[in-house]
Amino acid sequence: MLSKEMTEELGSCIAKQFPDEGVYRISRVEEWLSTNGYTLEKLGLSDFHQLIAAAPELFGTPRYNQDTYVIVKRCRNSDEHGHPADSFFGSKSINLNDDIIEMSQQSLYALTKVLGSGLSVQEMKQEIYDSFTRARDSGKLDFMSDRYTFPIAYCSDGYLVNGIITKNLSPRGKSLYFSFEKTNIFSSTALELRRPSPEAAEITREDKAEIYRLLTANFPFDVPQHMAAVSKLLSDNHIDRSRYGFYKMKDMLSQIDFLELNDVVLGGVPQVMVTLRRSPDFTASTYDPSRIWQRSDDRAYVSHADRYIRPETASFESHQAAPVVPAAPLEEFCNLPPKPLLILTQFLERCGIRRSMTDLKQDLSDDFSAARSENRLRFYDGKMIFPCRWMRSDGTPVEITLKPSTYEGRPWFLSFVDTLSRDPAQRAVQPGKRLENFAFLGSWSAFLSELSDKALAENWDFVGSAQKDNHILIQYIKYTFYRLVREDKVCVSSDKQFACFNTGLVDKHYDDIYACFMPNDPDSETEWKFSGFCTAASGALGKQVVNYFSPLPQPPVYFNKGEQLFYDVSRQLLTDFDHIIIDNISRLPVQFLCDQFNDCPEARQLAEELRTADHRRQYDIYEQLKKIVTDNTRLFIRIQNRLKDSIELAKKRVSRNYKTAIPSYYPKRNTMSLMLPLCLLDEEKPDIALVVEQTASGNYQGQTILTLSQAYVDARLLCQLNSEWLTTNIRTDDIDDATEDITAE
Repeated sequence: MLSKEMTEELGSCIAKQFPDEGVYRISRVEEWLSTNGYTLEKLGLSDFHQLIAAAPELFGTPRYNQDTYVIVKRCRNSDEHGHPADSFFGSKSINLNDDIIEMSQQSLYALTKVLGSGLSVQEMKQEIYDSFTRARDSGKLDFMSDRYTFPIAYCSDGYLVNGIITKNLSPRGKSLYFSFEKTNIFSSTALELRRPSPEAAEITREDKAEIYRLLTANFPFDVPQHMAAVSKLLSDNHIDRSRYGFYKMKDMLSQIDFLELNDVVLGGVPQVMVTLRRSPDFTASTYDPSRIWQRSDDRAYVSHADRYIRPETASFESHQAAPVVPAAPLEEFCNLPPKPLLILTQFLERCGIRRSMTDLKQDLSDDFSAARSENRLRFYDGKMIFPCRWMRSDGTPVEITLKPSTYEGRPWFLSFVDTLSRDPAQRAVQPGKRLENFAFLGSWSAFLSELSDKALAENWDFVGSAQKDNHILIQYIKYTFYRLVREDKVCVSSDKQFACFNTGLVDKHYDDIYACFMPNDPDSETEWKFSGFCTAASGALGKQVVNYFSPLPQPPVYFNKGEQLFYDVSRQLLTDFDHIIIDNISRLPVQFLCDQFNDCPEARQLAEELRTADHRRQYDIYEQLKKIVTDNTRLFIRIQNRLKDSIELAKKRVSRNYKTAIPSYYPKRNTMSLMLPLCLLDEEKPDIALVVEQTASGNYQGQTILTLSQAYVDARLLCQLNSEWLTTNIRTDDIDDATEDITAE
């Protein structure tokens, strides 16, 4: 055990960077402690797990990935500490990394333009880190009371550009913030010193042949690739720009005649796309779409399915080359995930067609083989699309989309089942796709990151989730936009040169945040493209919002009567138990199912297997359990009675605290609902949420159940939650369910 004094020191240090309890990477926590002088060696420990055991007040062990993650506990006195970056300033041992410093895409892009270096945004970030390290090691890192300054490079007009590191004063984001400024230091020879000589930049024919073989083995012809992907492949195979004397990768690639470089803007971020063209001067290797590029550690995955054909008369819907089509049966090279199969099964049932899962997979395999032999495959953006035997409501065939897989296993997977009619009058509404159909957003990651950075501080991921990808936020913005479309609140200027909508979120000053769009290129799939987020009258976009629209774009409204927000305990509640128990058995806790199946060995064994089964096996198990419960009236009634007990308890909780019933929005039917907590295993801990909807008579209908993660995503559409039972602190085994479509019943 550590001494009390050392524990308090570590607690103070940790509180500065990790003020909130949560699960973090061990490497990140260890790096923070080492930066502040608390190395494992100094603490007399050999590894971080010894530190976890020695300081239980500070650390805990998560249930999953214990070698990679650690629970950092909230320090009681963390509010007494100053800014998280205080420990950095005044010390010249600081090291910069992505965990501690905020660098906006706009700043990085602006810096590339000021310097005229042609570096990508990612390359510019690395250049900043390298410049900071050089300045620190050479004694050129200047410290003032609240900032570090260091030289980066000379810009195109000969003046030196300094980087500036300050405290990040935003309530969100990382400890440090990066900016830059031009100085009055001038050098007429700076540009020449930064650029390589033409002689040093020459690439020999043998070198080009080596690069050609490498690229053709890993990328298709005529398909634009991000320069970052090409650069990584070359670097992993020890082909670096410095090997040929180039200052930047773009310069090197531009000297290779079988590569075509184009500057594009994706999601507001400038990027370079590289297109590989055929060259008769060199020998190409065979491109395999299932293959991840060969890394320097020789751990690339290559599929066993190596029998390929390329149809000569296949149809194309884009400029991209068709992928190589496997000649093997569908099930040999393609994963068939449960979710798209379930979508197809439900569609067929609505059409009066019932197929077992085994028969359904065989049908798809036969249909793929027929489409391949009859040249009825379509190709779009690297995907294969083929028609199957079943028809949509307009008489056109249902289409199946296959995509290359980036994971080990089979090289392809079934990604989408298109059952929608081609007739616009018959086409079903897809609420979650409205925003993407409206505008080109670029990278979802960049789009969401920009929005979360601008919005008032809020947790947009579940605490127990290992991946922080703003999952709650993406659901929020998708269905907020859909609601705005239903209310006709998406604003378009009279000259069709500007579009805007109110996100329903506010910044730290509680000003509305607007999403802004410009007209897209005429030949693009969407009419608009995303420009950025703003507040009214702030910046160029904010001024356009004020200039174009009066009144300003309004946020969505989900209810017009106060009674819709409260549950009336005097009204009768009738519940669709068939739908809840049979159709949604997968949303019931596994332990609850095991308890209910205690006297049914077959069902009990299947339920226990759910704990360790993969997703494919889980789907099969739930299908078997559905049949067992449907056929066994005694089991059904037992589960029903237990649910009734939990519903009665929930109604009692509402009668004591009206806030227990949480309003939510159901996009598919454009209706409001209320959610009640159901405690199935522990009367003090909700396990699922019951969705209730008020009928025309005034009574309530229990429509379905949701996992807690699904319930949170639904409820967050209306407002930021402050609930005693519905929070982002969700069990890790519940989080995967949050990825399901918010419109799922």
